[in-house]
Amino acid sequence: MQLTCGRPSRRRLLRYNLTDHFKEGDVSEYPEATVCLRARPSTLMSYESHISIATSDQDNDVLHMYRRGENHGFYYNGVRQYGFLDMTNDIGLHQWSHYCHNFHNGEYRAYIHGKLEAKGPFSVPHKVPLPVKGIITIGQEQDLLAGAYDTDQSFRGHIAQVNIWNRSLTPEEVMVQASCGPAPLGNIFSTDREDIELLGGATVELVEPSYFCEKAVEYVIFPEAREMAESKLKCNRVGYEVYTPKDAADNHELHQQSLNFAEECLSNYHLWIGVTDEEEEDVWRKFTDNTVAQTQFELNEPNGGTGENCMLMFLPNGRWVDTSCVIQWPACVPCEVDRRKKLRLRGFCYTNEAETYYEVLGYKGGKPYFHGYYGYMVYKSGPYEWEMYDTAEEELVAVLKVPSKDTYPIGRHIWKLKRSMCNHLIDSDKQLSFSICNNDEFTCSNGDCIPKAKRCDTKDDCVDLSDEEDCQLIVLPKGYREERPPDNATEGQAIYLGATVDVLRFMKISDIQRIINVEFVVELTWNDPRPTYYNLGETLEWNKLAEEDRDLLWKPALSFPNIYNGNIKQLNEEQYLNKIGFPLPPDFNDYRMDTEYDGSSADVVLRQHYSGVFGCTFQLFYYPFDVQHCYLMLQLNVRKELVEFSSDRASVVYQEDPKLPAFVLSNYLIAVTEGGDDETRYSVLEVEFELKRRWTMIFLSVYLPTTMLQLVGYTTLYVNISLMDVRMAVSLTTLLVLYTLYGNASEALPATAYVKMIDVTLDYPLSVRRNKMSARPSSPFADRIIIMARTYLIPMVIILFNCIYWGIIFGTE
Repeated sequence: MQLTCGRPSRRRLLRYNLTDHFKEGDVSEYPEATVCLRARPSTLMSYESHISIATSDQDNDVLHMYRRGENHGFYYNGVRQYGFLDMTNDIGLHQWSHYCHNFHNGEYRAYIHGKLEAKGPFSVPHKVPLPVKGIITIGQEQDLLAGAYDTDQSFRGHIAQVNIWNRSLTPEEVMVQASCGPAPLGNIFSTDREDIELLGGATVELVEPSYFCEKAVEYVIFPEAREMAESKLKCNRVGYEVYTPKDAADNHELHQQSLNFAEECLSNYHLWIGVTDEEEEDVWRKFTDNTVAQTQFELNEPNGGTGENCMLMFLPNGRWVDTSCVIQWPACVPCEVDRRKKLRLRGFCYTNEAETYYEVLGYKGGKPYFHGYYGYMVYKSGPYEWEMYDTAEEELVAVLKVPSKDTYPIGRHIWKLKRSMCNHLIDSDKQLSFSICNNDEFTCSNGDCIPKAKRCDTKDDCVDLSDEEDCQLIVLPKGYREERPPDNATEGQAIYLGATVDVLRFMKISDIQRIINVEFVVELTWNDPRPTYYNLGETLEWNKLAEEDRDLLWKPALSFPNIYNGNIKQLNEEQYLNKIGFPLPPDFNDYRMDTEYDGSSADVVLRQHYSGVFGCTFQLFYYPFDVQHCYLMLQLNVRKELVEFSSDRASVVYQEDPKLPAFVLSNYLIAVTEGGDDETRYSVLEVEFELKRRWTMIFLSVYLPTTMLQLVGYTTLYVNISLMDVRMAVSLTTLLVLYTLYGNASEALPATAYVKMIDVTLDYPLSVRRNKMSARPSSPFADRIIIMARTYLIPMVIILFNCIYWGIIFGTE
């Protein structure tokens, strides 16, 4: 016997007075008890009661077995049992589930479909024995003895084989019952024996026990003529597959139902059958499970050979004929129900995911209608209109206008609300989606599903191209101010920016103008926890922000304290999001199912390309063996208390040839300092370049000629003193060449108030040369002086000068 509880009502239930079962003096409290039943919900409620036993208005929850969605719970002797929160089973809408609850001296065992699913002690602060001398109610909870029923706690569907024993059933007995085997009735109570009171329209139907274990095959006919590929897709989009009758009786039933839609299906070959022999000729396999089908061929069929691999039903007699799978032949299609793939309505603000579940259940307005697990209905109400109706509240929820008579609400559509929903007003538009996409998939506008990773990847994966539409990366919270930097998670501390300075090239280094011209890229990285990000990829290029998105987020402004005459130019700016975390749990109410990240899951990366001229203080005393230190300084224009460069995350990169035309870049460093005044301090990033002058060319053009001229001049000391004209001519020529060399070298250097080492190099031979020219020996004594000078004095002076000169240069870092 099965008991039917329909639309929720405070008075729609089944009730029995257990007191009538006991005689005076009988024991009515038991330390052991077993309660078994079968339930098949047709519509879910937020709180559905299976069975309730009350002995008085105060003891109204002596025993109460209930389910919330997939989770089971119970009260025992008035105490809610919290120790079994993980006891769950599939919702199983329109499917029979068998439950057995065993209470044995303070220990609880729960069996679902004959299998032990929960076991352990339960809370019994008052007593262990279970009193059953009272009122038993099926399908409602008693808030008072035999009354105070609540609509929200009702059960909608069928309940059968409710039995109560005053003993513990063995696991073997439970399994026999679950598998529809012969089993004794409960010795305390049984719906198959007792005369139960039916209230509020509840009904009783007698069936064979084997009925509860039969697997029913359901199907629904979509009465629109379509070609085979489109028909198969229509079934797939609601989670079903093209139906195939299992035998002649099922085929006859399908044929009879299809006659109701003969006019809509257009032709004598009016219905597609879900079989194909494409894999193996003349072996017809079902679309649903690839098993071999029991065929129902028309006379002389099949006759198409390898060219006809699909099947149509013949309208006059329901027999089958083979045809091409790509033939342009429109026919209706029956779809076999498969509840493993849930059809979901997304876009509202449900708290329970099962509230989004729908199924194709029957026909209304000449079309299949969609039935929500919690009582909503979506059905065709006019030629171009669909309605959403709440059967529990008996209220219209929303309406949808469609472009054609054959259009279903599958996919994403804009509905017009007819009652307030989720803070949306009546008559406002609300985008909703109907699809079988799970929480790891994106819903295309037409209802197809693609992996979330293919959303906004610059490739069109949806047939309707909707996966590359509205590819927003950033959603800002209300009150976001792009001029205000984000706060540090630690109150009172500044946020820290990571910084990388990529020096691309030195375009000019001028010691005369005291400048360096540098082209470089600054990459700043920070975290802004305020926005929400969508569909982030694994690479920066995937997450590149469009220009309109760049203007949404806060970004640091830079200034350059040592810029030369304001000569700085920003060549380019790009902004990215760098994914560093994991996505948020999917929101089953999201009508598109985008992948969502909170702000802490991605860093903002700002790349700015600059070209600028920076001042540099050149120290030329050791020229041309000098080492210069020039700086590139970047200052944040936000107070240091709010934003600061991170020393640990600051780096400088140079990948070009370090050998520049006049210098060698021997080293480069980066450091975080600060600038500003006593009132306002700013964080400064200081990039230091160590430039060693390349002296080889200068040595060849200055030092080598000078040395050679000095040798030439020195050799004149060996010319006979009587040849004064020769000595004078050579000395004068040497002196003029040295002056010319000195002038050219000096013009290539900035004027300084201090003497440079190269000045010493050039002045020394000049002074020596002048002294040689002024020497006019006129006696043997003078000749001896010249001989002494050229042999000892001048070589010693030269050696001493070079020791001091090169010692100063190479002995000083």
